[in-house]
Amino acid sequence: MNYLFTVLFTCLIIAVNARKEVYDDENLSDYHSYSVNCDEFFHGKAWPMPVGVTNQGLVKLCQNQKRTSNVTVFATLFSTKERIPVYTANRVVLSPDGHEYPRPESYLWTRVSLTLCDIDVLPTKPIPSMIGHIAKHLRETCADKQALSEDYLDNDLDLDRGHLSPNSINSQNLVKQDGTFTLTNAAPQFSKFNSFSWREFECVTQQTILELVPNEAVYVMTGTYGQAYDESHNPLFIQGNESNPVKVPGFYWKAVCYPGNSQTGMAPWGYAIIQQNVNIVTKASYTDYLLLKDFAAKYFIDPPFGEDCMNASFGTFQKYLNEETYDQFLSDHCNAYNVYQKQPTINRMDLR
Repeated sequence: MNYLFTVLFTCLIIAVNARKEVYDDENLSDYHSYSVNCDEFFHGKAWPMPVGVTNQGLVKLCQNQKRTSNVTVFATLFSTKERIPVYTANRVVLSPDGHEYPRPESYLWTRVSLTLCDIDVLPTKPIPSMIGHIAKHLRETCADKQALSEDYLDNDLDLDRGHLSPNSINSQNLVKQDGTFTLTNAAPQFSKFNSFSWREFECVTQQTILELVPNEAVYVMTGTYGQAYDESHNPLFIQGNESNPVKVPGFYWKAVCYPGNSQTGMAPWGYAIIQQNVNIVTKASYTDYLLLKDFAAKYFIDPPFGEDCMNASFGTFQKYLNEETYDQFLSDHCNAYNVYQKQPTINRMDLR
C-alpha cells in the first residue's frame, strides 16, 4: 500500500510540474539562434511597419509555446523598450460546426517569452518566443524586455491585460488558444474599454467571419498606437514604474483582410477600426469602420496587406454597415451590447 501511494504521489507531482511548465535549469540563450519563419500569418509583405514606431527595441516574435515548440500560432512585432506589442498578425479559419474550447485556466496567464529572458542583442530576423513559465527566482531576469503579470496586479488605473489576438477568435484550435496567453500578446487596456466597445468589435470580427466566409482563411492584424495620457497630459505607464515602465497605449486598432477565392468567385473585402483606449463605457457605431486603404494611408508606412485586400471595398461586409442591421447583429451575437442598455454611454471622438 505504501509503495502504491508513493508511486501515485510521484506521478502526481510529475504531472503537476509538467502542467505548470516551470523552466529553471535551461540555457535560455540557446533559443536566440533558432531559425524560424512565420510569414504565413501575413497577407502580402511580412512585418509591415506602422507610422510612429522606431526600430529601436523591436523584435519579431514567432509565437510558439515551449511544450508545443514546433507549432507557431501567430506573429508579433514586439517593442522591448515599451514592453508591449506593436501588433499581432494572425491567419484565422473558423467553422460554424467547429468545437469551441473553454477559456483556459488562469495558470497560463503568468507565462513569459523565455527567449526574451536572456537576450542582449535583438536580432533583425524573427525568433521563437518559447512561451512558458519560469521559476520565481528567475522572473526578474525576464522583466527587462517584457511585462510580467506582477506589473498588472493591483494597479490603480483600472487596467486589464488587453490581448491583441484574443482567446475567443482562436477558441476552435486548442494550441492557438493557449498561445494567446502571454504578455507578449497583451498591452494595458482600460477595463471598461476592454469589457464593452472593444469586446464588441472583437465579437463582430469573429461572427462575421463565421457568417460570410466559413472555413476560409482571413487575415487579422491587431495593434496598439500612440500614448495614453492622464488629465494633466502626463504619459501613462502601468504602475508608474519610470525605471522600466509598461506603456499604456492611446489607441487600439484592428485590420481584417479576406483575400477572396477565385474558385468560388468570392471577391476580396476588408476593413479597419481604431479606437481610443479610455476608461469609459462607449458604444461603437457601424460608422467606425474604415476602408483598409484609408486606414493604411494614415497609420502605416508599408501596406498592412497585399494588393487584393488593399484595393478592396467593404464587399459583403457592407451589409452590416447600417444602423438597423448592425444593432440587430450585435443584439443577436454580442453580449456586450445587451449590457449597454443599463449603462450610460457617450459618443466616441471621430478618429477618421
